Amino acid sequence: MTKQSVLQKIRTVFILLSVICLLVAIMFLRQFVTTDDNTSMDGPVYKGEVQHRVLLLSSYTSQYYTFEPQIEGLKQSLDPNGIEFDVMFMDAKKHASNEDVETFHNYFIQRVNLKNDYDGVILADDEAVKFAMKYKEELFTDIPVVFFGVNNMTLAQMAVERYEMYGFYENDYLTNTIELSMKMMPDRKVYYGIHDNSPAGLADMVLYNREKSKHPDYTFNEINIAKIPFEKLHEELKAIPNDAVLIYMTCFKDSYGVVHSTNEMTNIITATTKVPIMRNYSSGMSDGVLGSVGMDFTAQASYVGALMADLLANRHADEQFLSIETPYTSEFDYQLMKKFGIDEKLLPKDAEVFNRPLTFFDMYGKIFPAVGMIFLSMAFLLMSAYVTVLVGRATNLELRESKEELEKTQEKIKYQAEHDDFLDILNRRSAVDYLREHLTIKHVYSILMIDIDNFKDVNETYGHQLADEILKYLSLSLEKIAEERSWMISRYGGDEFLIMVPKEQLDENSDAINEILELFRTPIPVGDETIILSCSIGISVSDGSTLPDQHIINAEIAMYEAKQRGRNKAFRYSEEMKKKIREENKIKAKILDAFDNDGFYMVYQPQVNSMTKEVTGFEALVRMKEPGLYPNVFIPIVESSGWVGRLGRVTTELVIKQLAAWKEDGYKLHPVSINFSSNQIGDTGYVDFIRDLLSRYNIPGKYVEIEITEGLFLERTEQADKLFQQFRELGIKLLMDDFGTGYSSLGYLTYIPVDYVKLDKSLVDSYLVEGKEAFIKDVIQLVHDIDKQVIVEGVEEKWQFEKLRLFSADIIQGYYFCRPVMPDEAILYEFKED
Repeated sequence: MTKQSVLQKIRTVFILLSVICLLVAIMFLRQFVTTDDNTSMDGPVYKGEVQHRVLLLSSYTSQYYTFEPQIEGLKQSLDPNGIEFDVMFMDAKKHASNEDVETFHNYFIQRVNLKNDYDGVILADDEAVKFAMKYKEELFTDIPVVFFGVNNMTLAQMAVERYEMYGFYENDYLTNTIELSMKMMPDRKVYYGIHDNSPAGLADMVLYNREKSKHPDYTFNEINIAKIPFEKLHEELKAIPNDAVLIYMTCFKDSYGVVHSTNEMTNIITATTKVPIMRNYSSGMSDGVLGSVGMDFTAQASYVGALMADLLANRHADEQFLSIETPYTSEFDYQLMKKFGIDEKLLPKDAEVFNRPLTFFDMYGKIFPAVGMIFLSMAFLLMSAYVTVLVGRATNLELRESKEELEKTQEKIKYQAEHDDFLDILNRRSAVDYLREHLTIKHVYSILMIDIDNFKDVNETYGHQLADEILKYLSLSLEKIAEERSWMISRYGGDEFLIMVPKEQLDENSDAINEILELFRTPIPVGDETIILSCSIGISVSDGSTLPDQHIINAEIAMYEAKQRGRNKAFRYSEEMKKKIREENKIKAKILDAFDNDGFYMVYQPQVNSMTKEVTGFEALVRMKEPGLYPNVFIPIVESSGWVGRLGRVTTELVIKQLAAWKEDGYKLHPVSINFSSNQIGDTGYVDFIRDLLSRYNIPGKYVEIEITEGLFLERTEQADKLFQQFRELGIKLLMDDFGTGYSSLGYLTYIPVDYVKLDKSLVDSYLVEGKEAFIKDVIQLVHDIDKQVIVEGVEEKWQFEKLRLFSADIIQGYYFCRPVMPDEAILYEFKED
């Protein structure tokens, strides 16, 4: 067994241990994950049909402090039994007169049909029970009635014995509250009880006075908010001495008959007095209340729901039932206990203490085992990584050798991408990039655009081979002059040269211009003949404000002006050129009109599988409806005017609408690629725009592809990376367009998120020829080696297609199959052999 195989097994063991530790950590963490089934109720959730429906008649409103816990308790026992309930409110705190009750009775009989709509009735608190007793014969016969929250024992017993109801009595824990207060704060001998004149408030005072009689060594005082003007309540509360205890009893209705909410009264009391405040009702962990001992409304409501479920299922045999053993809860504020020096040991055993500061163990103790397992998992993972490094050294050596070979290939491809293959000088894109990088508006320079006059005639008369030799000869001559004078020279087009002359502002009469003109005028002997050529030169000089890109355009405009003036001369861009600019402005106006008035349309060029000759997709190409405005005319103006983002959105919407139309007509959809300019990177809302279109027209993202030039991939900005990721999240595939016209490095193809590489027509024209075709084959193979597919565009001849299919090109696009056509023709396209 080799050392490498041993290390591989050790690595496997470490990975398995890491996974086991991670799984154990997940098991620990699952205890913190809860579902709705666990958090919404104690019992199982009933998932069948609704079995019964009951009516909850509440004495008060949904804002009353007992309502929410009562509803929670009812749900705990009714929901698992398939019982739904509706709620009706009496609002008896505000409307308790006989007239109010009669009004509610009339409302009740208009809105509720107990016999038809409900199988049972639940009554909450005293007023609802009184109402049911009063109208028992009229409304509540032959239907089970269960009440709870009644704190009047006589009323509760009467409801059960005389009116055949079932019920739960609400104990008042005022005695417990006072006794506990005396136990916790033995040094405080003065007590104040605040209450109102409601039945519950008066009942509290009866118990309060009993405690007063039992403890003569204590001073018991009374604040009745029903007897003092409400605006003077603050003075009464402020007058309470600091060594007293305030017993906060039923306290809602003031001397003006206004009913206040529990929260309002609690806020007033706690904000006004600084003495310990104790409640004989559940305080709901109110800020400022020291503690409370009160009935557990949730538990009692749950018992009520369970009893109603038994009654409806005929499981309850007792003719009479009244429960007086009500569950209670006690709550205490830890911070106030510390403030008033109360020992936590004096609290009831089941007391709940809130506002307790959390210790480090309280916050993180439960996750320690999981964290330990995660750290252990990471340790094993690191050890396996270290072993992987040891195992991979040999592999790295092999990869290093492969990398060196790839880098050599990349350098070769880079040089070939930057230079014209035939003339071995900079190509158009590299020249433009050079000018953008090295020139600013502060530099002094001249841009020359040189075009050989009537060179087409040489091609037609003497043939391409001789014409190419002449072109090479002229290029070498120009290159020699450029090297002597530190000029930049490049091939801008077929027989066009672009020259940048630094530190000079040339004109038509400059020596350098005359030297170039004479170079082209020099007769060239060809066998027994002599060829005499000439050139037209456009000049644009730096002016402190115009960017290099515009100077190139200006020089080209000037070159065409020189041709129009008879050729064989130079012309410097000047004010006279403004006429052409005005023409350009007219085109701009037509472009803007097209934006506003649906002036664009799309044509579609099929992309064909090289093996099956079946259509696999289309490239969408934009056109203007305005006659005479072709893409080579309006697109440069759109780019120079900063309208690329706007045009990109128009074309995107047209494509997605067309996909939707094809889909609606029942055609099989194929992916359609949309050109995306690097100038669109500033359109930060484009992804949201295309996402909305896909959603609106119900088109999956896989039917949209984005063609991006390699320059945008090369920049590798954070904005570009985010854009690519967003496209991938939408299911949109990315295509690298124009591969072979710029940097064209296969190296960066290994990390950019591109799915297809499109070989440019210029690459096919230059290399798909005898003696060079192996280069095309190698490029296709290298692209396949990095798991990407190749689309070759610009294929016009059958022999080109057959060669590319032999080289395993994936997809072919070009006039050999079909030129760009209208949508109706494109969707029906099928290749037919001649």
